[in-house]
Amino acid sequence: MPRKYHPKKTGKPGSGGRRYDSKKKEKRQPGVETEQGHNVRSKYEKTCTVYFEKNAIDYKYEPLILLGGKQYRPDFYLPQYDLFIEICGYNHMPHYRDRVKLKEKAYEKGGLKALFIYYSGRGSLEELLADALKPYQEK
Repeated sequence: MPRKYHPKKTGKPGSGGRRYDSKKKEKRQPGVETEQGHNVRSKYEKTCTVYFEKNAIDYKYEPLILLGGKQYRPDFYLPQYDLFIEICGYNHMPHYRDRVKLKEKAYEKGGLKALFIYYSGRGSLEELLADALKPYQEK
């Protein structure tokens, strides 16, 4: 069952996310470079890669999965915990919240362990990750 992790504070979301070129109707490539030289789609995802590297947590970025005949690309997969992570940062947008709810249901129906981290840009995303991953690290 997907676990939701909501920080106590809310605020203005950061930049990033999947963007589309309205004229070409195709996805743009990730444009934020990490310290390891990989490209990710947002500053939040970059922060996650820094946290994973610093804590020696192996991760896969946007692995392709099939659930119910649909393709999904979760933000991260942590093989050592068999856990998918979604960083949700546009919670002020109704259509974004609806898409996140659909993902939560799809992951649950598919029997996947998933952690949805709701981050508003306030406070430390690394601390949120640390708190959210504690139950998995203690096993």
